[in-house]
Amino acid sequence: MRSLSVLIPVCCAILAASVITGCQSPWVQTAVVNQQDAPIHLVEVDYPGGSFGVQTIAPHAVFHYRFHILATDRITLNFTDAAGHNHTAKGPQLSQKEEGALRIEVAPDNQVVWTPTLTAH
Repeated sequence: MRSLSVLIPVCCAILAASVITGCQSPWVQTAVVNQQDAPIHLVEVDYPGGSFGVQTIAPHAVFHYRFHILATDRITLNFTDAAGHNHTAKGPQLSQKEEGALRIEVAPDNQVVWTPTLTAH
């Protein structure tokens, strides 16, 4: 009888964990990295179905954000450098239901390096 009282809560916990992990939506974990020696400003990422941004990313700092891809299109980064010049960089095409990680690095010469590690969900 005692083993049954232990078995039921364990089975319920396993069932709850499988339901929670089985119903997850696909997310993209994004890191926008400023590799410059000066801050970048008015940073905006436009992805298929939405956008996000931050006022400033300090020198050699990282801004993290996660999002759902809601359509299929290319991703774009817009930012202003320390000299006040606006920059726009087109990134890779993202497809709905992809998930994983995306690293966006702003190099010292204002070039943008995209490193997607995405898989279809």
